[in-house]
Order: sequence, then structure tokens, then C-alpha cells
Amino acid sequence: MEISDSYAIAFENQFVRIVQVTLDARRKPSHYVAASMPMVRVILESDHPRFPRGTTHYCESAQDDAGISSREIRVELKSPLRDTTPMKLDAVRVDPSRYKIDFENDRVRIVRLGFAAREKGMMVEHPPRVLVTITDVAVKLQFADGRTDERGAPAGVAGWLERETLLTENAREEPLEVVLIEPK
Repeated sequence: MEISDSYAIAFENQFVRIVQVTLDARRKPSHYVAASMPMVRVILESDHPRFPRGTTHYCESAQDDAGISSREIRVELKSPLRDTTPMKLDAVRVDPSRYKIDFENDRVRIVRLGFAAREKGMMVEHPPRVLVTITDVAVKLQFADGRTDERGAPAGVAGWLERETLLTENAREEPLEVVLIEPK
């Protein structure tokens, strides 16, 4: 649902609102009110040196968007998750060479995931989360129950994924990079 030429809601549920933001420094951005705070910003493109491509920023208050050219995904954190069952195969603990924590507090964990070309990971468990693609993505997945699937998305999109246990293989000849935003 498009709110304005600068802000478009890509997805919303009781836990998060995902907003695609496109700002032009030469134009005053239209008025936008976040559904909730805090939020996580994932920078896809920016002309500002403080916001390089692929960086993440946890924000407790609304940002002044005037005077900046950028394209980003904002994840507004709403209600806490009810399922707090500990993960036996937590990706950060099981496969720390690929899954690295960018930021963590009592509301969210932000995890950066990277795979080399054609690299295959380990069987890991993920909580409900938002996945933001920094690069183009094409993966082969094997789930704990034996099912398989192939998924892909271009760079710069975001989506909500439920809790799952899986093994990921990068199906591309280029490295893969995504950001996982895990509400708590």
C-alpha cells in the first residue's frame, strides 16, 4: 500500500510494519507517521556518508528525512512476539562464520548473513523475522523435515518469514548478503 511517493508499506502484521522509503534531497518528503517505534533502518542506497549501503540503524525516535537522498527499508517494531521458545539451532551460535549480530537489545536482534558464491551452510533455526536482501538472492533450501525449496529475490526487498529450521545454499555465482531483523 503506497502512502506517498516517498513511503510505501510493503507488509504489516501485529509484530512489524515494513516500509520501503525513497527520499530525494531536492524534494521535501511527504508527511509520514510511523505505526510504532522503535524501528530498524536498512540502507540500500544513500548519498550520506553516515549511511553507507547495507548498514543497519536502530532508532528509538522518528528521523528527519529532509535533505537526504536514500533508498531504505524501515522495519517498525510493534507488539513483542509471544513465542519465546529458545532455539536449539540458533543460527548465530551454530554458524557464526556466516551469521553475525549487528545489534541486539530487549526488542530486536539484527543479524547479517553472508554466503560466498555457491556456498552451503549448516542446518540452523530462525525465529519469526524480516529478511532484507542487500544483494540479489537465489537459494536452495533444505528443511528439517526433508522438504526442499528454491527461493529468490532481487536486492532491496523485504518480507516476513515465520519460524523455520533449514539449511541454505547460495545458488548464485556471486556472494549473497541479507539482513535478518528478529523482533523479540
